[in-house]
Amino acid sequence: MKQLLFILFIISLNSFSQSIEIGEHKNINKSVVDYEKKELYVFYKDSLTIIDLVKFKKISNYKIIYPVDKTTLGYPVSVKSKIYFVDHLGGIVYLLEDNKIKRIDNSFNHKMQISSNIFTYNDTIYRYGGYGFWSQRNFFTFFNTENFEWDVVPPIGSKVLPNGTRESIVKISNNDFYVYGGLSLNKFNPLKSHINDEVWIFNFKFKSWKLLGQTDFDWNKIDFNFSFNDKHIFYAIDDDRLYVVDVVNNSLKTFKKKTFQYGMNTFKSFYINEIFYCILTPYNSNSVTLTKRFEDDFFGELIKEEQFYYNNEKVYYSIGFFLLILSLVYLYFKIKKWKSKRNRILIENGHLVYRSRILNFDEKCNQIINLLLKSEKEIISKNIMEIVENPNLNYGHNTRVMNGFIDEINFKLKSTLEIEKELITFKKSDLDKRIKVYSIDKSYFFIK
Repeated sequence: MKQLLFILFIISLNSFSQSIEIGEHKNINKSVVDYEKKELYVFYKDSLTIIDLVKFKKISNYKIIYPVDKTTLGYPVSVKSKIYFVDHLGGIVYLLEDNKIKRIDNSFNHKMQISSNIFTYNDTIYRYGGYGFWSQRNFFTFFNTENFEWDVVPPIGSKVLPNGTRESIVKISNNDFYVYGGLSLNKFNPLKSHINDEVWIFNFKFKSWKLLGQTDFDWNKIDFNFSFNDKHIFYAIDDDRLYVVDVVNNSLKTFKKKTFQYGMNTFKSFYINEIFYCILTPYNSNSVTLTKRFEDDFFGELIKEEQFYYNNEKVYYSIGFFLLILSLVYLYFKIKKWKSKRNRILIENGHLVYRSRILNFDEKCNQIINLLLKSEKEIISKNIMEIVENPNLNYGHNTRVMNGFIDEINFKLKSTLEIEKELITFKKSDLDKRIKVYSIDKSYFFIK
């Protein structure tokens, strides 16, 4: 199975995206993105390569000098196009200047914030939580560039505090810091940890905490994650699904994983300006590759969408659920009759509108649907091929592309109308059995 995934991974990599070879996995130390310059810094054992993400090519490669006996420097972050390294254990901070990495802090390796979440906010390095001396932190600290020491952010406006955690996720939206996931210590046995199921929000302006609720998301099945705007993507090597958490809007979407995504593992992928930059290491290979995918090509099939966390409202929903069922039983037949009348798609100015909402079809899909609806007779495959044909591809490939468009249309129409029936169907022509003819069930449409 894994060998098959590797073959499919290589085919998809070569067929659908640009790529840059970064090097062998064992030789790569760290990578970090400069979001201002849109550059990727890849650190090796004794050198640095810089990749221009806009031009998508390597623009620089040179030797660097690490501090003595220090080739593993902690977590890299970019602030105002300067590259810092924050020690995983404590307060030590390094800075890349020219070709040298030097220590700049006035702190020490206190080992009290192990596995804390390190991030930037307003051009300042922050860290939240962390483990040390059988206890875990529940506060934010930041690196003060005036005295090169770490200071605490006191929650002076808060009446409640979260439990300390490590390995948590921190998402920032305006002045709000959302904190979830990670591990908490057992209050009665600090040698044992458990999954943190609470979701908290910290308002930076008022310095106050608020518990939003609990999540039943299974963190045990997650191996890797990376940021996607104000959302976060989670996945595991052996799981065929990819999870997108939008904590700001309390949403959890589950997607079917695409073939190339099985190569996303150790090195964090990232997202800039509607493009996913994926750092891939295929199965049974030491080669690391940077590829890019547009957002509409990154995600696979949406399997389901649900709430990410729940609070006390869930109890009230349960109480009212029984009353709702009774009401639905009474209204069932009237609603069914009304729904049958309105369960049609309106064609207006070339757009498909369903229940006052424009359906999201691309231009070629719209052309295919309008061609089938406006025709008084069946459409031969040649007419559809003229819409989707790519002159650079052979007939067989164009046929698969055409079939893909029709499958996509059928899937979206079925999902929208909540039916099992394929609206676009084909058969062999009565005049020539070698030719396929297509038709669409017009009873589900209304042309204005």
